[in-house]
Amino acid sequence: MLKWDKGELTFERASKLEWLETNGLGGYAAGTVAGVRTRRYHGLLIASLYPPTQRTLLFAGTDEQVNDGEQVFNLTAHLFRDGTVTDWTQPTEFCLDWCPQWLYELPNASIVKQVFMPHMRNAVIIRYFAKSSRQMRLSVRLFVAWRDHHWTMQPVVPFEVRGGKSHLIVQAGQPLQTVCHFAHNGDAFLPECRWWHNFWLPIETERGLDDTESLFCVGAIVKDFDGFGHLDIIASVEPVDVDEAAELEARERMRRSKLVAKLQGDQLLSTLFKATDTFVALRSSTGTRTIVAGYPWFTDWGRDALISLPGLTLVTKRFAVAREILLTFARHISEGLVPNFFPEGGEPPAYNTVDATLWFVLAAYRYLRYTRDEETLSRLWDVLKEILLLHLKGTRFRICADLEDGLLTWGSNSVNEALTWMDAKVWGKPITPRSGKPVEVNALWCNALEILARIAKLLGDRETEKLASQTAARAKRHFEPSFWNPERNCLFDVLALDGTPDSSVRCNQLLALSLPFHLLSPEKERSVLRVVEGELLTPFGLRTLSPKDPNYIGRYIGPPNERDAAYHQGTVWAWWFGPYADAVALVEGNNSVQRKVRPLLENFLRQHLREACVGQVSEIFDGDEPHEPRGCFAQAWSVAEILRAWCERVESKLPPPLWDER
Repeated sequence: MLKWDKGELTFERASKLEWLETNGLGGYAAGTVAGVRTRRYHGLLIASLYPPTQRTLLFAGTDEQVNDGEQVFNLTAHLFRDGTVTDWTQPTEFCLDWCPQWLYELPNASIVKQVFMPHMRNAVIIRYFAKSSRQMRLSVRLFVAWRDHHWTMQPVVPFEVRGGKSHLIVQAGQPLQTVCHFAHNGDAFLPECRWWHNFWLPIETERGLDDTESLFCVGAIVKDFDGFGHLDIIASVEPVDVDEAAELEARERMRRSKLVAKLQGDQLLSTLFKATDTFVALRSSTGTRTIVAGYPWFTDWGRDALISLPGLTLVTKRFAVAREILLTFARHISEGLVPNFFPEGGEPPAYNTVDATLWFVLAAYRYLRYTRDEETLSRLWDVLKEILLLHLKGTRFRICADLEDGLLTWGSNSVNEALTWMDAKVWGKPITPRSGKPVEVNALWCNALEILARIAKLLGDRETEKLASQTAARAKRHFEPSFWNPERNCLFDVLALDGTPDSSVRCNQLLALSLPFHLLSPEKERSVLRVVEGELLTPFGLRTLSPKDPNYIGRYIGPPNERDAAYHQGTVWAWWFGPYADAVALVEGNNSVQRKVRPLLENFLRQHLREACVGQVSEIFDGDEPHEPRGCFAQAWSVAEILRAWCERVESKLPPPLWDER
């Protein structure tokens, strides 16, 4: 359990600390510890109406007041566009236990508030537990919206509210559609039915986006206390009964406790294990589970899911989920490629990626290493063989193996695409197009060939084994001489289509050290590691570009185009802790892991799990000190790769290798 006491919860700090709840459908609830909404993505019920997509803000927030007959205490703050900040009562304590929880010690009362989402339901439950020495009234105003979570709400939608004493139905639009159901055990509901205007969202100001919105207040639920009592409020897309609250809490506590049942006493690791559950969600189009890349704005992306799969599902022993995800992606492979992403509107998947398919091969290998599940591997074999054959023959975006050196190349001089993980664009043009032969793509390709050759042998497919082995030998033979940069004693980042090398020092080269099969001599491996540690390693992950480079951008701030331009030009990515830990273990051994990686991860977790979105790991950080967290406040591959690095390398819990790898 992570805990913050009153001295840590000034308004400035509490309004920057964020919390997140998810429901296994792609829906979520998020906000700040101060209760003030600072993003368009803050709300108590952002339902996923077509899991894990069509996220819609329904229950935007509350206005909570406690009146003890002498004083009124505002438990929630609001920011308005004119700079006004409403009065706010500082919490005595905030903790991230099984769910976010607040404690308020008032002169005549003590109040505990909990917020949680039941698993697999588009619903949120708020529970208030009160102990008072005199009669007091708790009043909770309900603010609703009806918008895509990427937008802001404007007062153009007509709302109507109807219902009885303990049930409310909020409807909107013409003709009327049900937006949200509320159930509560309050003593009364006091209707208000009016718009509140000019809520200011300062993080959207920083992001150069629309930063002001209006919300509709349906009214207030009130509950009188004298002694002990509690108030439950449930918001849901479906009709709900308030009597379910206690049962749903007990069920959700039990479900979450099972995730960390074997980790008693290790707070940081337990918190990270809990965070993994955030990203596993249902995909309604397939009826299977998938991995949400990050909250609040990403859905499921192929590359992200496959990089995240080992840390989220194998390390945590959720093997059935891993199997389901691999089989689902296998069903969607087209022309030898894994989908890059599934559009939110239900359109066909997009296949604009050169590396996600290679991560699929690696994920399948890692699954086999953890489970020895040859039956599932045999089910995957047809698509794995298809991947090999079509990458050799050629597929979309001119992705193919070079006939001369066996290395993988893609693109043409006329293609304006960004197909690697460095895929940011400004005004439609890639910042780092990297067409040709990217170093990390070819590290993955060489390892995929070795893996496919061994799987073919295991399954008795001698013809495919021979083809993969011969191609692997040719590609590996050319990898080091093709990518070695003698002037910098590290690897070129990409070889352009005309053969011109890009000498930018980037984290991508680390995959040549961190994957199962050797690509460089031991001396050159050590040299690459020294350069990476000297120019790219930070306490929060690896920079995407050396600060010595004239194109380096040290801060990820400003409107969208400025941020996109900085995304891979020096910005630090936490997920690269995973490949870094692998590289240290494989190049220098376990002693170096304990000396370098363990303290690095310990310090990172000790600090970062208590900042930004509590209990989660951010997507990115500034390249320059103090390395402020940026981007998505909860990112799947950040959590997954840090957890995998800790379990597999620091704690040496990686299962024995299957084959003759290093």
